[in-house]
Amino acid sequence: MRRRLKPDEILEKIGQLEAGGQREEAQRLAAAYMAYEEEGEVPFYVEEEVPLEVARKILSKQVRELISYIKHYEGKSISELAKELGRSPSNVHVDVGFLSRYNVVYTERQGRRVVPHLLAEELRVEL
Repeated sequence: MRRRLKPDEILEKIGQLEAGGQREEAQRLAAAYMAYEEEGEVPFYVEEEVPLEVARKILSKQVRELISYIKHYEGKSISELAKELGRSPSNVHVDVGFLSRYNVVYTERQGRRVVPHLLAEELRVEL
């Protein structure tokens, strides 16, 4: 799976690079973090393997549909997505929690609203 780095992951990585003496790479990541702060976009990606069972659930019809809605209706809360999908908010919340655990999405609290944001850019299955 190819996904964007979350802001807290960038900060953690900057600290690791500075501690390891990799100043130039740390500065590059710091610039990316500043871009996030200013524009809300993180231009750094990682590739991760996900267990087969996780990939199987991500590829299920309901979860694929949820991911598609999160992508196309950026900024909608879990409740709003549930209404659009004709699903219960609690079931959508469970699926968003699953996707969050595996860094497919991250969630942001906006008052009482919980808004998922897509991190994953690509999921590739290799045999």
